[in-house]
Amino acid sequence: MGLFGRKFKASKVTTLANLAISRISILKKQHQVRCSLARSDVTQLLHLGRQEDALHRVELVIKEQNTVDALTMMEKYCHLLIEKKVLIKTKGECPEVLAEAISSLIYAASRWGEFPELHELREIFTSRYGNEFAAQCVELRNNCSVQPKMIPKLSRRHTGSGKRRDMLNDIAADCGITLCAEDETCHISQSKPEVNSENECTKGEEGS
Repeated sequence: MGLFGRKFKASKVTTLANLAISRISILKKQHQVRCSLARSDVTQLLHLGRQEDALHRVELVIKEQNTVDALTMMEKYCHLLIEKKVLIKTKGECPEVLAEAISSLIYAASRWGEFPELHELREIFTSRYGNEFAAQCVELRNNCSVQPKMIPKLSRRHTGSGKRRDMLNDIAADCGITLCAEDETCHISQSKPEVNSENECTKGEEGS
């Protein structure tokens, strides 16, 4: 049994999970807007023939989309905590069915700044399951249950040139623009755009 022992109240987890879901809803909308604006900037730069500038700007599109994807995963995990609250209350060790959710939320809390509910959930689970369990999640030790897809979504590293170029190609294709090769002088041809770029930033991975 963890440090909370019999005094542990699963209702606290449920309350925090519900509050976290509400905050996630707001954050997702904010980052979806930022993603759409950045994507529009990239589109405009491509129409102006400024492919190199567009390639730099596309990193913000990827960053914002990654944030939306991570929030989508976190939202799913919070719903799972609410659904399985009885297991959290009755099991002294982390329930296997919740291992991914709890581990991933602990990891996300270590990478996220202003998110009080998420940080409090991390503290509760650390007290419940022990410092070693939490450290395993935060440090991504072997056999930890953190969802692998979440790790790059919350990475602070710059996006590799290959991924940036892939995203740029996708945006260009949506706009009907043919990009030049990296070693060529750009003479961009355009056709009428068929896709509304704003919608693309609302399609995040579910992480499952």
